Amino acid sequence: MKKDNPIIADRDDSNRKKRDLAEPHNPEKSLLSSKIAKSGLRQKRAGKNQHKGLIIIGLLILVFFGLLIVLIFKLPDSPELPEDDSLQPIESANVETVLEFSSHDANRYYPFGHLLIYLSQDQITMKNYAGKDIYQEQIDFARPVGVYNANYFVAGDRNSGQIIVLDNHSKKFSLHLDGCFAGAYFGGDDYLAIIEENPDQPGFVHIINMQTGEKMLMIQFFESGYPLAVSFSDNLDFFDVLLTNIKGSMIQPIIKRYDLNGNQIGQKLPDDHPFLYGKIDHDSNNNIVITCTSNILVLNFEQEKPIAGYTPGKVYEIAAGKKLTALASTHIEGSLQIVEWDPEKQVFNEKELEIGTSIDNFTYSADYITFNDGNKVKVFDRKSGILILDQVVPSDIVRIGINSNQIILITDQGVKILNL
Repeated sequence: MKKDNPIIADRDDSNRKKRDLAEPHNPEKSLLSSKIAKSGLRQKRAGKNQHKGLIIIGLLILVFFGLLIVLIFKLPDSPELPEDDSLQPIESANVETVLEFSSHDANRYYPFGHLLIYLSQDQITMKNYAGKDIYQEQIDFARPVGVYNANYFVAGDRNSGQIIVLDNHSKKFSLHLDGCFAGAYFGGDDYLAIIEENPDQPGFVHIINMQTGEKMLMIQFFESGYPLAVSFSDNLDFFDVLLTNIKGSMIQPIIKRYDLNGNQIGQKLPDDHPFLYGKIDHDSNNNIVITCTSNILVLNFEQEKPIAGYTPGKVYEIAAGKKLTALASTHIEGSLQIVEWDPEKQVFNEKELEIGTSIDNFTYSADYITFNDGNKVKVFDRKSGILILDQVVPSDIVRIGINSNQIILITDQGVKILNL
């Protein structure tokens, strides 16, 4: 373009000289013609200079963008995130209503894998999502309560010793205690620990074989205190019983360890932490983790002092797994935080997440922790470490369950499923 413009200008100038020689000379017009010619020449020069300026600006812009493109190509590649859908928060999960019932019946339904359990004072029924009965039995429970994992559902009566255990197909077995049912704790799919209350005697712990329904062990605690919870080791070679006792005016937590033959193989008394601990778990290294409403304590039978402690304002819930995950807050009425216990580094890690200030219902699996705060359903992905769902459901939520990648909601209007 630069080489073309001067050639065109020279031709215009040559033509103009030829025209001047050919035209007759007029004295009257000479001054005006001279002024007009000078004015035209100035305009042509100004236009030519303006044209050149625009060309230069255009070339500078092209050079700038060219350098920018080269710079971009020379930049190092950004690290690519793994292609995992769970890493991206779900804006809105699809909600499907699979069964409708009255609000009066809502408290009687429990989510149980891909099934539902209806438990009332006079009936226990296993149903599918279409409402079809798979198993049904008439019962006489004054205060029915359900405890369940992925494969077994334990129905007990808080006012009697009646117990019914269901699997994913039908009734597995039933039991009868002399006292009252006070809790059930699973040892995988192999064992079941049941705490029995008895007003005339100290508390009992029964170990049940889940395959046969037979009582393997019965342990009575005469002087050690009252049993509150039981936890089995990862490889199921022993179990720990969490008890509480009154020592003078102080609460004394006690942990007793037994093998599967009923032999006591250890005892731990964390005297420097006189809290009413109500939950006991094991981490992946089989360290003991006990929890109360304001404190989490990690213990090892081989060490005199605790491995670690965590004391927030309030502990709301705790989910067991390879890394125990607690929902806690630094202040009693403060916002909830995700707190994970790392058994390898032996530290508590806090995750700052906007997950509300209260929990109404709570459950977890190996992949997810889910809970609701009012009508808000929230799902935390345990692998990616992020909150993947925070969604409002236009129903009052009574219970929550997890079935693979589905969140099962028992509401006052019926059963709803959220597909993740």
